Amino acid sequence: MSENKGLDLFGIKPIASAIDSTVKKSLEGIEGFLLLTCKPALGEIGQMAQDKVRYWRLNNTIKMLEKAKGKLDFQNDSFELKSHPRIGLSIIENSSLIDNDFVLELWAGLFASSCTLDGQDDENLIFVDILKSLTTAQAKIIQYAVENSRKVLYPNGLVTTDGDLKVHAEDLKRITGVQNIHRIDRELDSLNYMGLIPSLSGGFDASGPELVANICPTYLALSLYIRCQGSSLDPDIYWKDNLITEAEIKKEKEEIAKKEAEERRKEAEKKRNERNNNKQ
Repeated sequence: MSENKGLDLFGIKPIASAIDSTVKKSLEGIEGFLLLTCKPALGEIGQMAQDKVRYWRLNNTIKMLEKAKGKLDFQNDSFELKSHPRIGLSIIENSSLIDNDFVLELWAGLFASSCTLDGQDDENLIFVDILKSLTTAQAKIIQYAVENSRKVLYPNGLVTTDGDLKVHAEDLKRITGVQNIHRIDRELDSLNYMGLIPSLSGGFDASGPELVANICPTYLALSLYIRCQGSSLDPDIYWKDNLITEAEIKKEKEEIAKKEAEERRKEAEKKRNERNNNKQ
Protein backbone atom coordinates (compact mmCIF):
# COMPACT_ATOMS: atom_id res chain seq x y z
CA MET A 1 0.00 0.00 0.00
CA SER A 2 1.47 3.36 -1.03
CA GLU A 3 2.05 6.16 1.46
CA ASN A 4 -0.54 8.45 -0.16
CA LYS A 5 -3.17 5.73 -0.31
CA GLY A 6 -2.47 4.79 3.29
CA LEU A 7 -2.84 8.35 4.53
CA ASP A 8 -5.98 8.69 2.46
CA LEU A 9 -7.52 5.79 4.41
CA PHE A 10 -7.20 7.90 7.53
CA GLY A 11 -8.75 10.88 5.72
CA ILE A 12 -5.63 13.00 6.24
CA LYS A 13 -4.02 12.96 2.78
CA PRO A 14 -4.74 16.71 2.21
CA ILE A 15 -2.90 17.67 5.40
CA ALA A 16 -0.21 14.97 5.32
CA SER A 17 2.59 17.49 4.78
CA ALA A 18 1.67 19.23 8.03
CA ILE A 19 1.87 16.03 10.11
CA ASP A 20 5.00 15.31 12.09
CA SER A 21 7.18 12.85 10.15
CA THR A 22 7.48 10.47 13.10
CA VAL A 23 3.70 10.36 13.54
CA LYS A 24 3.23 9.92 9.80
CA LYS A 25 5.59 6.95 9.78
CA SER A 26 3.79 5.43 12.75
CA LEU A 27 0.43 5.84 11.02
CA GLU A 28 1.79 4.05 7.98
CA GLY A 29 2.90 1.22 10.28
CA ILE A 30 -0.54 0.60 11.81
CA GLU A 31 -2.81 1.21 8.82
CA GLY A 32 -2.63 -2.38 7.58
CA PHE A 33 -3.10 -3.69 11.11
CA LEU A 34 -6.31 -1.68 11.55
CA LEU A 35 -7.63 -2.69 8.15
CA LEU A 36 -7.43 -6.29 9.33
CA THR A 37 -8.54 -5.94 12.93
CA CYS A 38 -10.82 -2.90 13.27
CA LYS A 39 -11.45 -0.99 10.05
CA PRO A 40 -13.96 1.49 11.60
CA ALA A 41 -11.14 2.80 13.79
CA LEU A 42 -9.43 4.34 10.75
CA GLY A 43 -11.88 7.23 10.78
CA GLU A 44 -11.46 7.83 14.52
CA ILE A 45 -7.67 8.00 14.22
CA GLY A 46 -7.96 10.21 11.15
CA GLN A 47 -9.95 12.72 13.19
CA MET A 48 -7.26 12.70 15.88
CA ALA A 49 -4.58 13.36 13.27
CA GLN A 50 -6.47 16.35 11.87
CA ASP A 51 -6.99 17.98 15.26
CA LYS A 52 -3.87 19.48 16.87
CA VAL A 53 -5.62 19.43 20.24
CA ARG A 54 -6.00 15.65 19.93
CA TYR A 55 -2.46 15.07 18.71
CA TRP A 56 -1.38 13.93 22.18
CA ARG A 57 -4.17 11.36 22.14
CA LEU A 58 -3.14 10.21 18.69
CA ASN A 59 0.39 9.46 19.88
CA ASN A 60 -0.98 7.44 22.80
CA THR A 61 -3.24 5.47 20.47
CA ILE A 62 -0.40 4.71 18.08
CA LYS A 63 1.76 3.43 20.96
CA MET A 64 -1.07 1.17 22.14
CA LEU A 65 -1.75 -0.25 18.67
CA GLU A 66 1.93 -0.91 18.05
CA LYS A 67 2.05 -2.84 21.33
CA ALA A 68 -1.13 -4.74 20.41
CA LYS A 69 0.26 -5.63 17.01
CA GLY A 70 3.31 -7.14 18.71
CA LYS A 71 1.07 -9.42 20.79
CA LEU A 72 -0.61 -11.03 17.78
CA ASP A 73 0.78 -13.70 15.47
CA PHE A 74 0.80 -12.94 11.76
CA GLN A 75 1.39 -15.72 9.22
CA ASN A 76 2.92 -14.52 5.94
CA ASP A 77 1.73 -10.98 6.68
CA SER A 78 -1.86 -12.23 6.89
CA PHE A 79 -4.19 -12.20 9.86
CA GLU A 80 -7.62 -13.74 10.23
CA LEU A 81 -8.77 -12.24 13.53
CA LYS A 82 -10.61 -8.98 14.04
CA SER A 83 -12.05 -6.98 16.91
CA HIS A 84 -15.72 -6.17 17.39
CA PRO A 85 -15.95 -2.49 16.30
CA ARG A 86 -17.71 -1.56 19.52
CA ILE A 87 -14.78 -2.92 21.54
CA GLY A 88 -12.00 -1.76 19.24
CA LEU A 89 -13.31 1.79 19.15
CA SER A 90 -13.86 1.82 22.93
CA ILE A 91 -10.29 0.69 23.55
CA ILE A 92 -8.88 3.28 21.16
CA GLU A 93 -10.98 6.04 22.71
CA ASN A 94 -10.04 5.20 26.29
CA SER A 95 -6.38 4.33 25.74
CA SER A 96 -5.86 7.61 23.87
CA LEU A 97 -6.18 9.37 27.22
CA ILE A 98 -3.30 7.37 28.72
CA ASP A 99 0.39 8.22 28.34
CA ASN A 100 1.66 5.72 30.92
CA ASP A 101 3.48 2.83 29.19
CA PHE A 102 2.51 0.33 31.88
CA VAL A 103 -1.20 1.03 31.46
CA LEU A 104 -0.94 1.28 27.66
CA GLU A 105 0.51 -2.24 27.71
CA LEU A 106 -2.67 -3.42 29.44
CA TRP A 107 -4.88 -1.71 26.87
CA ALA A 108 -2.81 -3.27 24.10
CA GLY A 109 -3.30 -6.72 25.62
CA LEU A 110 -7.03 -6.11 25.87
CA PHE A 111 -7.17 -5.06 22.21
CA ALA A 112 -5.26 -8.19 21.18
CA SER A 113 -7.50 -10.50 23.22
CA SER A 114 -10.56 -8.85 21.65
CA CYS A 115 -9.66 -10.15 18.20
CA THR A 116 -11.69 -13.21 17.19
CA LEU A 117 -12.41 -15.12 13.98
CA ASP A 118 -15.83 -13.57 13.37
CA GLY A 119 -15.20 -10.25 15.15
CA GLN A 120 -18.54 -10.54 16.96
CA ASP A 121 -17.42 -11.38 20.50
CA ASP A 122 -18.18 -8.37 22.71
CA GLU A 123 -17.32 -9.90 26.11
CA ASN A 124 -14.28 -7.66 26.54
CA LEU A 125 -16.62 -4.70 27.02
CA ILE A 126 -16.73 -5.92 30.63
CA PHE A 127 -12.99 -5.43 30.92
CA VAL A 128 -12.96 -2.14 28.99
CA ASP A 129 -15.28 -0.69 31.63
CA ILE A 130 -13.09 -2.00 34.45
CA LEU A 131 -9.73 -0.98 32.98
CA LYS A 132 -10.85 2.56 32.16
CA SER A 133 -11.86 2.95 35.83
CA LEU A 134 -8.51 1.84 37.25
CA THR A 135 -5.85 4.27 38.37
CA THR A 136 -2.23 3.42 37.57
CA ALA A 137 -1.67 2.48 41.22
CA GLN A 138 -4.66 0.13 41.18
CA ALA A 139 -3.50 -1.52 37.97
CA LYS A 140 -0.12 -2.19 39.59
CA ILE A 141 -1.77 -3.64 42.69
CA ILE A 142 -3.88 -6.01 40.59
CA GLN A 143 -0.90 -7.15 38.55
CA TYR A 144 1.13 -7.84 41.69
CA ALA A 145 -1.81 -9.57 43.38
CA VAL A 146 -2.52 -11.89 40.46
CA GLU A 147 1.11 -12.76 39.83
CA ASN A 148 1.78 -13.52 43.51
CA SER A 149 -1.40 -15.35 44.50
CA ARG A 150 -1.99 -19.10 44.51
CA LYS A 151 -4.63 -20.27 42.07
CA VAL A 152 -6.98 -23.05 43.16
CA LEU A 153 -8.79 -25.38 40.72
CA TYR A 154 -12.14 -26.67 41.96
CA PRO A 155 -13.83 -29.88 40.78
CA ASN A 156 -16.40 -27.85 38.83
CA GLY A 157 -13.60 -26.36 36.71
CA LEU A 158 -13.65 -22.86 38.17
CA VAL A 159 -10.47 -21.21 39.41
CA THR A 160 -10.13 -18.81 42.32
CA THR A 161 -7.28 -17.84 44.62
CA ASP A 162 -6.80 -19.27 48.09
CA GLY A 163 -8.25 -16.07 49.58
CA ASP A 164 -5.19 -14.84 51.42
CA LEU A 165 -2.47 -12.52 50.12
CA LYS A 166 -1.46 -10.13 52.88
CA VAL A 167 0.88 -7.27 51.99
CA HIS A 168 2.38 -4.68 54.34
CA ALA A 169 1.76 -0.99 53.68
CA GLU A 170 5.45 -0.43 52.98
CA ASP A 171 5.34 -3.06 50.24
CA LEU A 172 2.25 -1.42 48.75
CA LYS A 173 4.12 1.89 48.66
CA ARG A 174 6.87 0.18 46.68
CA ILE A 175 4.43 -1.60 44.35
CA THR A 176 2.35 1.49 43.55
CA GLY A 177 4.90 4.27 43.88
CA VAL A 178 2.38 6.02 46.17
CA GLN A 179 3.71 7.08 49.58
CA ASN A 180 0.48 8.32 51.15
CA ILE A 181 -1.16 5.46 53.08
CA HIS A 182 -4.53 7.24 53.08
CA ARG A 183 -4.54 7.32 49.30
CA ILE A 184 -3.50 3.65 49.17
CA ASP A 185 -6.39 2.85 51.51
CA ARG A 186 -8.77 4.66 49.15
CA GLU A 187 -7.33 2.79 46.18
CA LEU A 188 -7.96 -0.51 47.99
CA ASP A 189 -11.51 0.50 48.92
CA SER A 190 -12.19 1.27 45.27
CA LEU A 191 -10.76 -2.09 44.15
CA ASN A 192 -13.02 -3.69 46.74
CA TYR A 193 -16.05 -1.80 45.35
CA MET A 194 -15.20 -2.95 41.80
CA GLY A 195 -15.08 -6.55 42.94
CA LEU A 196 -11.37 -7.04 42.24
CA ILE A 197 -10.31 -7.82 45.83
CA PRO A 198 -12.41 -9.54 48.54
CA SER A 199 -15.40 -7.56 49.80
CA LEU A 200 -15.12 -8.76 53.40
CA SER A 201 -11.39 -9.06 54.04
CA GLY A 202 -9.91 -6.84 51.33
CA GLY A 203 -7.97 -3.67 52.14
CA PHE A 204 -6.27 -2.53 55.34
CA ASP A 205 -7.22 -3.86 58.74
CA ALA A 206 -7.34 -0.59 60.68
CA SER A 207 -7.55 -2.35 64.03
CA GLY A 208 -4.36 -4.35 63.54
CA PRO A 209 -0.99 -3.44 65.12
CA GLU A 210 0.47 -2.86 61.65
CA LEU A 211 -1.02 -1.73 58.35
CA VAL A 212 -1.43 -4.95 56.40
CA ALA A 213 -3.89 -5.43 53.55
CA ASN A 214 -5.37 -8.55 52.01
CA ILE A 215 -5.17 -7.95 48.25
CA CYS A 216 -6.03 -11.47 47.14
CA PRO A 217 -7.57 -11.10 43.66
CA THR A 218 -11.08 -12.28 42.83
CA TYR A 219 -12.04 -14.38 39.81
CA LEU A 220 -12.91 -11.16 37.98
CA ALA A 221 -9.42 -9.79 38.64
CA LEU A 222 -7.84 -13.01 37.37
CA SER A 223 -9.87 -12.78 34.17
CA LEU A 224 -9.01 -9.09 33.70
CA TYR A 225 -5.31 -9.89 34.06
CA ILE A 226 -5.45 -12.65 31.44
CA ARG A 227 -7.27 -10.47 28.89
CA CYS A 228 -4.81 -7.63 29.44
CA GLN A 229 -1.97 -10.05 28.69
CA GLY A 230 -3.45 -10.50 25.22
CA SER A 231 -5.01 -13.89 25.88
CA SER A 232 -8.66 -15.00 25.73
CA LEU A 233 -8.00 -18.27 27.57
CA ASP A 234 -9.96 -19.14 30.69
CA PRO A 235 -8.02 -19.26 34.00
CA ASP A 236 -8.02 -23.08 34.21
CA ILE A 237 -6.18 -23.26 30.88
CA TYR A 238 -4.03 -20.15 31.25
CA TRP A 239 -2.55 -21.36 34.57
CA LYS A 240 -2.92 -25.10 33.96
CA ASP A 241 0.68 -25.80 35.03
CA ASN A 242 0.49 -23.67 38.18
CA LEU A 243 -2.78 -24.72 39.81
CA ILE A 244 -3.37 -26.42 43.12
CA THR A 245 -6.53 -28.41 43.78
CA GLU A 246 -9.24 -27.91 46.37
CA ALA A 247 -8.22 -31.24 47.95
CA GLU A 248 -4.63 -30.05 48.30
CA ILE A 249 -5.79 -26.82 49.93
CA LYS A 250 -8.00 -28.76 52.34
CA LYS A 251 -5.14 -31.09 53.27
CA GLU A 252 -2.80 -28.14 53.75
CA LYS A 253 -5.26 -26.39 56.07
CA GLU A 254 -5.73 -29.59 58.08
CA GLU A 255 -1.97 -29.91 58.52
CA ILE A 256 -1.69 -26.27 59.60
CA ALA A 257 -4.55 -26.72 62.08
CA LYS A 258 -2.92 -29.89 63.42
CA LYS A 259 0.41 -28.10 63.83
CA GLU A 260 -1.22 -25.16 65.60
CA ALA A 261 -3.11 -27.53 67.91
CA GLU A 262 0.13 -29.32 68.77
CA GLU A 263 1.83 -26.00 69.54
CA ARG A 264 -1.06 -25.00 71.80
CA ARG A 265 -0.86 -28.38 73.57
CA LYS A 266 2.87 -27.96 74.16
CA GLU A 267 2.38 -24.42 75.44
CA ALA A 268 -0.36 -25.57 77.82
CA GLU A 269 1.82 -28.42 79.04
CA LYS A 270 4.72 -26.03 79.60
CA LYS A 271 2.54 -23.73 81.71
CA ARG A 272 1.22 -26.70 83.67
CA ASN A 273 4.75 -27.84 84.45
CA GLU A 274 5.71 -24.33 85.51
CA ARG A 275 2.76 -24.17 87.91
CA ASN A 276 3.64 -27.58 89.36
CA ASN A 277 7.25 -26.55 89.86
CA ASN A 278 6.16 -23.36 91.61
CA LYS A 279 3.98 -25.36 94.00
CA GLN A 280 6.90 -27.60 94.91
